[in-house]
Amino acid sequence: MDQAPLGVDEIPEGFTAAPSGEEGKKQQERQAQIESILDQILDSAAKDRLSRIKLVRKEKASQIENQLVQMAMSGKLQGKITEKVLCEMLEGGTTVETKVKIDRRNYGIDSDEDDNDDDLW
Repeated sequence: MDQAPLGVDEIPEGFTAAPSGEEGKKQQERQAQIESILDQILDSAAKDRLSRIKLVRKEKASQIENQLVQMAMSGKLQGKITEKVLCEMLEGGTTVETKVKIDRRNYGIDSDEDDNDDDLW
């Protein structure tokens, strides 16, 4: 049962086509540059941690990688990034402050001014 390869228009929903040609080559080169920079700025434990994060939360790992590369390019890094510093970066980016505001409105039938609770005794 040999099946013909699927065309770009025939790819099932949820799947993406692999980049081909020049676009794929540029993407591979960019990824190789990022990996090279990360090898220079991360110690081995931090690299392992980042690779495990990439397995579970690819978007988050990509965001951290880009942040690290930008810091390295701008000269803001002093020495290698340790696993502890990487964890602090991860925690710093995930803090979400939620604020709940409760707006109580007085309605005519809900008013407690008229009710003195004498009927409860």
